[in-house]
Amino acid sequence: MSTATASRVDLRLVPLTTEDRARLQKVYEASADYFELVGEVGVPPNTAERALLEAASIPERHVMGIFVDEELVGVLDFRLRYPGPDTAYLGLILIVPEMRGKGYGSLALDIWETWLDVQTPIARVRLGVAAHNRRAIRFWLRRGYRMTGEARRVAVGAATPRILFMEKTL
Repeated sequence: MSTATASRVDLRLVPLTTEDRARLQKVYEASADYFELVGEVGVPPNTAERALLEAASIPERHVMGIFVDEELVGVLDFRLRYPGPDTAYLGLILIVPEMRGKGYGSLALDIWETWLDVQTPIARVRLGVAAHNRRAIRFWLRRGYRMTGEARRVAVGAATPRILFMEKTL
């Protein structure tokens, strides 16, 4: 995908493979607060390997590293043409805590959404957010996503948080 420079920062989205599992695992472990927020207790040591192997086995699923000045600072996990042919499903965007609040997540999403709009037949993006995560809901609303009115409980570890679905037309 493309590169963007904002405030002299080079942010890139780069496909990750199983060779990147150790670096991705560090991102997940540094972001244990997110996993706890959605109901996990800690980050299992094989989380990155599992995500990368699943992505390799699921059609059109991609795990992209978010790199800032050559440092892996986050991950963007999505699936194209799911749940419909003109839709992309954003499963996860995660920035390590020490890099949050600097606009990197928004910039990564800008690059990704522009790529979807210009280079693919995708017309909308869909995502799920935990109902108790008010901060995330406000973030997605500011980015132009809207509630679909759909919700369901999803098993995450021992918890079953209520997930609200949101969409944005590109």
